[in-house]
Amino acid sequence: MVFFCATFFAQDTIFTKTSETLLVRVLEISKEQVAYKNFYNPDGIIRKLNNEQILKIVYENGKTETLFQLKNKTSASPLQLSVFVIDGKHIALNNIDISHKKAFKIMLQNQPQTNSEELIGALVDAESKKNGQVACIVLAPTFAVGGIYFARQHRYNAPTERMKAKVYFISGLSACLVAVITSQIYKSIKNKHIRKAALLYNDEIL
Repeated sequence: MVFFCATFFAQDTIFTKTSETLLVRVLEISKEQVAYKNFYNPDGIIRKLNNEQILKIVYENGKTETLFQLKNKTSASPLQLSVFVIDGKHIALNNIDISHKKAFKIMLQNQPQTNSEELIGALVDAESKKNGQVACIVLAPTFAVGGIYFARQHRYNAPTERMKAKVYFISGLSACLVAVITSQIYKSIKNKHIRKAALLYNDEIL
């Protein structure tokens, strides 16, 4: 009996508008539908159900996601909360894709005193990576221009000096390229922190 009860409660439950109750393993919730597998057939096919057909989902840990929360992911109604939807490396708000920069600004508009330490930490990390990205963007053309400038100072001199000119030119362009690549790395890490912050932001406003 103890084993049976533990098994019974170790599933997700979907309550539908047709009064049908589904015992499932929820795999993914997108902007339009929920993907799941039958709890009693975990090796079976992946099934999908439109969000509009769902009243609520009760997860095995007891957390409940209601119809109102699901509709935040599919409707652009201004009366609903601004909940971010993370899909891979993309962010959507009210069913409209937005940039990471815009999502970051929206989260910064929230009252700082209401944010959790974890959310504040994610936002601070994103800001620091943003500063690193900006610094690399500024340095990239500086390296290129510097290399060209010093190369021009030596190109009309002796053969050994012309060799120095080539070294300056190649070094300047190489440093420029490294700065550009580094800025993209900073951008990628920054966006990752923004997506993490968006998920934490959702948890706090729901």
